[in-house]
Amino acid sequence: MRRRPGLDEVWNEKSLNVFDHQPSRDIRVRKEPLSLFLVLAIGACAGSTSSSAPAPSITVLSGGAGGTRNVVLGGNDPSTVHTLAYPVDKVWRALPAVFDSIGIPIAMLEPAQRTIGNEAFKVRNRLKGVPLSRYLDCGSSTSVGQNADSYDVVITMLAEVHSADTGASSVRHTFTAVARPATFSQDYSQCSSKSTLEARFMAVLASVLAR
Repeated sequence: MRRRPGLDEVWNEKSLNVFDHQPSRDIRVRKEPLSLFLVLAIGACAGSTSSSAPAPSITVLSGGAGGTRNVVLGGNDPSTVHTLAYPVDKVWRALPAVFDSIGIPIAMLEPAQRTIGNEAFKVRNRLKGVPLSRYLDCGSSTSVGQNADSYDVVITMLAEVHSADTGASSVRHTFTAVARPATFSQDYSQCSSKSTLEARFMAVLASVLAR
């Protein structure tokens, strides 16, 4: 069962090694004290194409006087499913390199379910040198331009690997984000994806698998 940190809890540093037959490579997951935690509820999806689902709900837990805030994301399940002509184990072992390449640290790893990613990665301005506005539309204003480049942005990105027919694999990729101004108190609002980061994720994955 997946553990989630409390507001004033620090998880003990834990070494997870799931790629035993590669050279020793540990993925360390460390959680710092959080004043912010996002939970993204995403419905399950089957098949080789993305399906519609109820709007996911994000609960923002604030340790300050603001208490608990709820943000409901509009639209359908923000996931796409891709079928790849590679076995499940090979695709699963390729995913850490893909997340590293695009600049999202791995904070959640479930080998039994073959699920990997980060449910609440807080970032501002750029993602590994790339302006966030290239990936997200969080609105704009005359004073700061594209909000994605100046707001506090919280990204959820997950990848799940499943078996498909004839030795192939299906990868369910989820990417969504919320944002709020960094300089004054305001609720988080949903950003919309420009579909460029999802395309880059799959392109990097294809490149790693082809090596």
